[in-house]
Amino acid sequence: MKALLDGDAQSTETAHTQSEDWPRLDEEEALYGLVGDVVRAIGPHTEADPVALLAHFLAQFSCIIGNSLSVNLDGSPNPLLFWPVLVGDTGKSRKGSAGKRIDRLFKGAFPDWTGGKMRGSLSSGEGLACAVRDGDGNDPEGILDKRLYLVQSEFGSMLKVMSREGNSLSGVIREAWDGEDLAPLTKGSPVRATRPHIVIVGHVTQEELVKHLSDTEKANGFANRFVWFAVHHSRVLPLGSNPDQAVLSPVTEHLRHAVKFAKDAGEVALSIDAANDWRKVYTNLSEGKPGIDGATLGRAEAQVRRIAALYALLDRQTEVAPMHLKAALAVWQYAEDSVAWVFAQATYPEIENKILRAVVKKGKLPDSDISALFNRNMPASQLEKAKAHLQEEGLIHDVKLATGGRPRIEWRPGPTPKKPVAP
Repeated sequence: MKALLDGDAQSTETAHTQSEDWPRLDEEEALYGLVGDVVRAIGPHTEADPVALLAHFLAQFSCIIGNSLSVNLDGSPNPLLFWPVLVGDTGKSRKGSAGKRIDRLFKGAFPDWTGGKMRGSLSSGEGLACAVRDGDGNDPEGILDKRLYLVQSEFGSMLKVMSREGNSLSGVIREAWDGEDLAPLTKGSPVRATRPHIVIVGHVTQEELVKHLSDTEKANGFANRFVWFAVHHSRVLPLGSNPDQAVLSPVTEHLRHAVKFAKDAGEVALSIDAANDWRKVYTNLSEGKPGIDGATLGRAEAQVRRIAALYALLDRQTEVAPMHLKAALAVWQYAEDSVAWVFAQATYPEIENKILRAVVKKGKLPDSDISALFNRNMPASQLEKAKAHLQEEGLIHDVKLATGGRPRIEWRPGPTPKKPVAP
């Protein structure tokens, strides 16, 4: 303790340093409008990552405005739901701190806002539907307010629960993101929830996510309904502080007006200029990606359009303008970079990290190419040990491909499938 007290005091403005390939947010674009006002007002007073503040703010705004809004995608209305997952070290990345700061902001603007009646960890689809259930014979009214804001601070535990045979949570979550009515099959009394408006925010560590996000959830569309953000401890503030009321009051007032406007806005369309910009980026966003990128980023078009619409509504506009689209694209770029970081930078030795990054990035990597990652200078015994450990951890698995002679081995992300996979 004395050594700590005798050490050099750290400045309260010292930023937390990260490696060169840590994701970088384009703050000029992403911190546009009220989002930027919120982050700049609260950010200097907390150790939470500005990205975590941004994600919590957009998520809670997307919930409080209700289910009367949408964007039109491929001829179908898409609800304005934004589901971020913050990935960072437990305690150190201040994920919970970011959520509490934003909760306080919304509570100050809307004292009656509760975010719904459900609390705790999700464990079943029936439980989620019950939280926004319709009335029945036993409960004629049911839940009248279909808005539900859920922060899952143990997102890793939720992933483990979903892996149990017969658990319905994954399917109901996917339906909730789509804005569909929820009616999970049950042996007892059926539960039904019409027009739900559910927002889920996840907090998880990198190790938990890499280990517990199963191949099934990657493949069935569960993973890409969330937007993934790497977050860290952004600055050192031994005592902490709160924004001056003179700074926070205009932000709170702007938020009140934005929510009031949004509740009656209806469909949020693209302006002519934004539509032209959308055409330029659409092909790249809609292009399928291999491996974990495809599994977690496969709904890029819908996610970007939803985020852009939220930026527009915060500006009290029913049309997405170019600056709203640019802000959404900056947020999405950070999410893409986060996926690369989170799934390829697991806390394993350098050799294993390099192999894992290459397998995740390519989706399929021939065994013969692994030695080339190290300029063919790495002893085969070390490479075999690294591959074996990654496979034991469920991070990669090998597939043997018939060639007419000696089988060719190919490495792919995730644990070994229970059933053989096609080449």
